[in-house]
Amino acid sequence: PFWLSFAPPSRPLLWPTVEASSAARHTHIVRAEPVGRCSSFAGAGQMPRLPAVAVWLGIVAGSLTVPAVCVEDAGFLSALPSEEAAQQALKDPSFLLGSVQPADVEQLVHRGWHSVVRELVLRGHSAGEVESQRVIAQVRQAVQAERNKLDDLIRVLDRNYGKAAEVSPAAQWAQNSTHVFLTVKFAQRWNAPGALEVENETVSISSCCFNFTAFGEHSFIKRRYHLSLVLFRGLVPEASSWSLASVGRMSVTLAKAMRANWPRLLSESSIMPKNFGIWRDMKEKWNTELQRFPPLEEVAVAATAAPKKAAPAEKPSKEKAKGKKRKKAQEQEEEDDDALDREVELLSECPKASYSGTPVAELCSKVWGEVVEEPRVKRRRWLVELYSSQGDGNLESMKKLMPVWKRLADVFPSMVPGGRVGSLDCGHDKDLCRKLGISMAKLPQIWRFSDGGKSAPWTGGFDASIEELAAFGDGGRSEL
Repeated sequence: PFWLSFAPPSRPLLWPTVEASSAARHTHIVRAEPVGRCSSFAGAGQMPRLPAVAVWLGIVAGSLTVPAVCVEDAGFLSALPSEEAAQQALKDPSFLLGSVQPADVEQLVHRGWHSVVRELVLRGHSAGEVESQRVIAQVRQAVQAERNKLDDLIRVLDRNYGKAAEVSPAAQWAQNSTHVFLTVKFAQRWNAPGALEVENETVSISSCCFNFTAFGEHSFIKRRYHLSLVLFRGLVPEASSWSLASVGRMSVTLAKAMRANWPRLLSESSIMPKNFGIWRDMKEKWNTELQRFPPLEEVAVAATAAPKKAAPAEKPSKEKAKGKKRKKAQEQEEEDDDALDREVELLSECPKASYSGTPVAELCSKVWGEVVEEPRVKRRRWLVELYSSQGDGNLESMKKLMPVWKRLADVFPSMVPGGRVGSLDCGHDKDLCRKLGISMAKLPQIWRFSDGGKSAPWTGGFDASIEELAAFGDGGRSEL
């Protein structure tokens, strides 16, 4: 029996040559030859779902009906009824890799037909560099789109999803006689991780004040970063400026209404935020110029105060001792902030790789010695994944470890003092990996590096929990 319908032709129709086995009672396509025009593809035993009715011829062999096959249509793979049918279509000699479109790949990834997607990538590799890069770009885009959807599902689990947490961002400041300089980090503390990017930013600079609001995301939590400052003296708004910098920072330059040396940043009625510090590099840069201007408050006191007898020297007190202790702690904190800033600067020199745009620090041979072996950041503990983007090692394990590693990078710094999560692409830094004694065939590997150059490998499996990996990073057992 057969069925026949008519419509204007649109694509070549492939006539299948069929072999039937009465013993096994199955039908399969051996080859396909163009005999007409079609507009879609349907799997065995199914009527095609077409945007317009096309010419189809059904051939019955045993108990299965095999309609004609059009394997050149864009989108035909995702229109098939099963992953097995798509795999069979890919084996057809007339299959054209160039007909696969981004929307088709997105549907394949969304349905979980990973074996089909993997076969497309392998076909691309064998078709040449241009075709390989085209397919790779399509797959990356599709995987990212699916990952974003899954991330949204994770966020919905939080009952406060959609409600932005209020954060007063950390900042540092310095000045010269004409300007005030601010560097703002989108985090609660200067030496803590934060949002890498913000959006919907609003900045207002008036003659007295600076106000900033923006929205960002960190650790799957939406945050509203807000900063409101009443400055010590007047500003010139039209001569002031601001800009978003790299790695979750913002730079602000505020023009003073008159040349002066401010004794403090904020007005007398304002309380300095606890997460504000001194921008030491900028302060040192302008220190000589600023010394020519005595602080405004001292000038006012010298002009109005009457001569007084020298007061007797005060005896040492507990308050003075506490003051010295606080000052020493503040200086130590500033040194730690400087060390962290230097680490960020060094890491920016490494090329972007598989973890670009995530909290995972991408390491390289250029900065390895100063960042990992002899870090400036005190008590620094690194958990480093060594992998390859060039196809070396166990690709399935690398794929499985990636989402865990990103999540660990979010929580490890808060679980272990001085902790940070990084990655090293041995595909690009082969010499460094050989120096570390890493076998390319045994990638991925996880290593702990602590202050002083001490290192230890993780010998557990890649299905370990975040808590287990964090315990290892803190010096716990490497096998759990």
